[in-house]
Amino acid sequence: MQLNKLAATLVAVGMTVPGSAMATNGMLMEGYGPIATGMGGAAMAYDNGTAAMANNPATLGLMAEGSRIDVMLGFVGPDVKTSMGIGKSKADAFYMPAFGYAKKMGKLTYGAGIYGQGGMGTEYASGDMAQVSVGRVIFPLAYAVNDRFNVGGSVDLVWAGMDMVVTGYGINFKDGSDFTGAAKGYSLAAKLGFTYKLADTLTVGGVYQSAGNLPDLKDGIYKVKGFDMPATLGLGLAWQASDKLMVAADVKDVLWSDSMNTVTIYKNGAVYAPFQQDWNDQIVLSLGLAYKLNDALTGRIGYNHGKNPIPDQLVNYLWPAIVENHYTAGFGYAFSKQSTVNFALSYSPKTSVTGTGPNPPVGNGGMTIDHSQLNWQLMYSYAF
Repeated sequence: MQLNKLAATLVAVGMTVPGSAMATNGMLMEGYGPIATGMGGAAMAYDNGTAAMANNPATLGLMAEGSRIDVMLGFVGPDVKTSMGIGKSKADAFYMPAFGYAKKMGKLTYGAGIYGQGGMGTEYASGDMAQVSVGRVIFPLAYAVNDRFNVGGSVDLVWAGMDMVVTGYGINFKDGSDFTGAAKGYSLAAKLGFTYKLADTLTVGGVYQSAGNLPDLKDGIYKVKGFDMPATLGLGLAWQASDKLMVAADVKDVLWSDSMNTVTIYKNGAVYAPFQQDWNDQIVLSLGLAYKLNDALTGRIGYNHGKNPIPDQLVNYLWPAIVENHYTAGFGYAFSKQSTVNFALSYSPKTSVTGTGPNPPVGNGGMTIDHSQLNWQLMYSYAF
């Protein structure tokens, strides 16, 4: 009964508080939860808290017996500048709350949570702007087949909201909130993952996440068609090199080519503005180290790389999801066996792209876009 009430509450919250972000592996975050983010996003094969439901739900089976609640706040700080008089984006601060609950009873672990998956956002002095937010309400389940092998999966309710103003095209739909979008849509997705202990100190993990094929985003007058979140495949290793040192590495294949093709804006039922995307699939590499400095304090460093998935001839100033490299650091501090805080900082140095399409206003020819980011995540955890 309590879990049913929690699930209903999370769904209700998820409908109203998605949060917005300028994500970093295309439209996806470089890491989910400060433990994984401090490790460069690597999360496939070790216990990283309830953020596992956004990474690999099978790792929930690695948590200690009992219950855990995680309350998180994330900040994404993009710095976007565009040439040809467009200028600097004023959308430079986005906050993303998140929550997770998990309970392990013997071989079974279950829970629920709400996480921002990613998005994009810019706003310019001209009034042109675009803001996209995507999140998930997640219901995970993990099962320990034996001492070495865990399987896990989740059912995810995916939501998305979009605002857009493009003065040159006469497009104008927005609701004035940083936490919702005027055009909204919902769908279901799923994950299936595993972990397997190859040796006492070496674990492998993997996950498949289905595409979040969103129906049309609608606000009444306008409709957005073709905006979908990609399927992903992930595989990773975690090596407990010593009592103090753990090394983790992941590789993910993000299947953008199946989801980001042409995003079409309809107005009053008629095609109004097609935005060709044709993103490429993206291989994301994550590497992290965690070192236990003492019984209470653990330090983390990491690196994450994902090649810009947007073709140079199609990159645009509204959705410049082009950053590629991420340098991360973080820590975890245990006040007691029950109470812990974790923090991660992620820096993405400037990536510059110059458009090679037709000259404006038809295309992006000669337009240079610079994008860097400074992000952080903070989480308080209570185990009982």
